[in-house]
Amino acid sequence: MTKKNGRVEFLRFIFALAILFFHIHKRFAEGGMIELGNTGFNFFARGYIGVEFFFLVSGYLLAASAYAKREKSTEQIGTETALMMKKKFWNVFPYHLFATVLTIIVNAYYLEHTALDRYHYVVDSWASIFFLQVFGFDSTWVNKLTWYLDVWFMVTFIFYPLLRKYYDVFVKIVCPLLALFILGYMAHEYDGIAGVDAWTGMFYKCFLRGLSEMALGCSTYSLTRQFNRYDFSKAGKRLLGALEIICYLIVFRYACTEMDVNYSYPVVFVMWVAVILSFSDINPCHEFFDKPIFSWMGKVSLMIYLNQFYAIRLVQELLSDASFPVKAVACTVVTFIGAFACDKIVGWFYKNKPFSRLIFNSRGE
Repeated sequence: MTKKNGRVEFLRFIFALAILFFHIHKRFAEGGMIELGNTGFNFFARGYIGVEFFFLVSGYLLAASAYAKREKSTEQIGTETALMMKKKFWNVFPYHLFATVLTIIVNAYYLEHTALDRYHYVVDSWASIFFLQVFGFDSTWVNKLTWYLDVWFMVTFIFYPLLRKYYDVFVKIVCPLLALFILGYMAHEYDGIAGVDAWTGMFYKCFLRGLSEMALGCSTYSLTRQFNRYDFSKAGKRLLGALEIICYLIVFRYACTEMDVNYSYPVVFVMWVAVILSFSDINPCHEFFDKPIFSWMGKVSLMIYLNQFYAIRLVQELLSDASFPVKAVACTVVTFIGAFACDKIVGWFYKNKPFSRLIFNSRGE
């Protein structure tokens, strides 16, 4: 539990870039497809599929966390869940706040034209700041990328006590059925899995998206544990390693081609197989990824994910006449600068705790 999976951390980084490129394409392609020469591929017009990877991994890690505490009493499960959610909130909130505040400033300046309108824009952003937008509150969804965090928190809050109390039944029976029923419902009702703010009557479509995929991720942990009990030969490991690569290539082919959006659902299951293999101990390149650089990539993926919207807005306003390649490079550079600043500034606050020192007395005084 303490050692990160280098392959998965590397993939976090790659899929964070895919999501960034998807939003660049969406903002600047002007309704068309940005083709990459005569290759038959485009510039990640369906790179949103990277979010599915994050949900699958989140479900896996949530189940792993609950399983590690299986011998611990569940008598105080409510308190344990609340404390766990408090820890997760404070691990993410400072990074989210940095990106959201910058997004509010940039959007208010460029989208509104009077001081009063800008003031209203800031006030109307209250739900976005505290991960509440996904519940349906009538508030400006400033940084729409936070929908992933909103849903992640919501589903974690629901799943964790059930995992702790009924791990075996929940992971092996409830989660697979929940994933199939919800994904099947979405496939019946919607063209593709993408989409955030379609209102179902009780919640946004994105909640169903995250709920089903985190359920699938929870079942992944149980399957991986079973998978790791087999003693594979070198040839077997190579075949499974090749299968893992093929699965991810299928996912990226979907992300960069005009394949029918209805295929997003089978692509999720292909990705699910790949994630099972990524978390298993069978890949012959496993040791290559046990380097600090890959852990760093996994960490910075969150900053890349959160800091891209204001970067894209700035490029849109300041380089409106530039070509698509220039805009794409500029967006990527500004996003990385923002991610680096976010990491350093939040890291400084974590280390020095200026607000805690201002508000609370030092221990022992």
